[in-house]
Amino acid sequence: MKIVISSFTILILLLYIPSCKPDGKGKSTSKAADSALVTKKPKDALTLFTDSADSLISDTTLRNAGVGMLFLDLTLSQPRSLFSHDIDLSLVPASVIKLLTTSTALELFGSNKSFATALQYNGEIIGRTLKGNLFIKGGGDPTFTPEKAFKRWTALIKELGIDTIDGHIIGDANIFQRFPIPFTWTWGELNTAYGTAASGLSIYSNVYQIRFRPGFRGPYTVSTGRMNQDSSKLQVYNLTTEAAIPEEEIFIIGDPLGNTRYIYGRIPEGKKEISIYAPVPNPPEIAAAEFSNHLSLNGIFVTGRAVNLENLRDTSKLKTFEGNRTNIGFAFSPSVGNLVTVINQESNNFFAEHLIKHIGLAKYHNGSDESGATAIAEFWKTKGMDTGGLYIFDGCGISRYNGVTVRQLVFILQHMRRSPWYDVFYNSLPLAGTTGTLRNKFRETPMEGQLRAKTGTISRVRSLAGYLRTNTNKTIAFAIIINNFNGPFDDLNKKLEQIFIPLMKY
Repeated sequence: MKIVISSFTILILLLYIPSCKPDGKGKSTSKAADSALVTKKPKDALTLFTDSADSLISDTTLRNAGVGMLFLDLTLSQPRSLFSHDIDLSLVPASVIKLLTTSTALELFGSNKSFATALQYNGEIIGRTLKGNLFIKGGGDPTFTPEKAFKRWTALIKELGIDTIDGHIIGDANIFQRFPIPFTWTWGELNTAYGTAASGLSIYSNVYQIRFRPGFRGPYTVSTGRMNQDSSKLQVYNLTTEAAIPEEEIFIIGDPLGNTRYIYGRIPEGKKEISIYAPVPNPPEIAAAEFSNHLSLNGIFVTGRAVNLENLRDTSKLKTFEGNRTNIGFAFSPSVGNLVTVINQESNNFFAEHLIKHIGLAKYHNGSDESGATAIAEFWKTKGMDTGGLYIFDGCGISRYNGVTVRQLVFILQHMRRSPWYDVFYNSLPLAGTTGTLRNKFRETPMEGQLRAKTGTISRVRSLAGYLRTNTNKTIAFAIIINNFNGPFDDLNKKLEQIFIPLMKY
């Protein structure tokens, strides 16, 4: 049979067959499919951010790590969680724990409070002689130096008509607990400059400097460039060896309250002199000795010696130091606001250790890290924080016994945003690419000048917590803690930087 196809039938067929075009590989693709490819929406900033954060968490360098992350949009009336991961996992925070110390100090003391060191005397003035003792009564000022007080105090003594002290010059550090070092600091940290403990009477930041020659074994006598060499009984012995290395690898060991130290390690071959800083064991006695020397140089004779009141065990001698004291003069620390700024900007362990002791003293009349830690935890519990997993063993973050969750850190950041001390707290945090411990981080990135955060770094620990202001003027509170990661710190820092970039457009 013959099939006849009319022109009308062909026209109908053409109208109902989809138009096709070759894709260059012998196939055809419909126009509808092309249209779908063109109109597919790109990922928004928040999706790109969460993808980036997820990618970091699954990175091979964090395969063995504990990771906590929380990002909270504070701009909304009801803050919105943008990303969270193990927010209740208690992790070692390193120096990020300073956020607890500094925020609590501002909330308890305010920004303007300062701490006074007093010059006092007991006994009586007979003619031009003080028949009694001079006391430097420490007030827990981490910045105390002779330049702040000794010249003025000497003038005040002369105004009283005194040219002879028939007694002792006594350093009184009893405002804080007698043993100044947190119990959980390791042996290797006790004689490092960054591991310098607070004292009720500190001087020269409680640090000495030793300059030693590779060939001379010692003993060396302490000097800071300002401290008189007879102000400390500390002696240091050099036990280092020379090696073909580019820079020294040295450390100091010894009883932190004793007077003997040993320098171990390796130094580069041919180096003429090495310099190292470490904590002094007896700051109150050094302060008393420095003042006694200053008085002698300025025409005031002292019959007695320099004494650390804490070290006296002879009850008969202690009785001579009892009785009413009369104030002669004072020297004041910078304000709490200024101390907080130094602590957070430069991650100053020494100042932080003073503040935690002041917090304990204010709340429980006990100037120790233990009472300060209890006071901090109790304070934040009264503000509604879930303090489960919060473990505080010092004020600065050296202790690996410390534990905190990212939820707790963000709780503090959120609370401080409503605090009357927010501006002081916020401005105390390092600014990305510009100031403090972030001066060399986030440079030439969108976060430069827009992110303020406290850093934390010890072996196998990297943490960061603070505020980010996005390009759309949103404020994000965030906290990140990573423990036991693999690989170099610099690599992890670069990966951390990357997760913030898409968030800037949120």
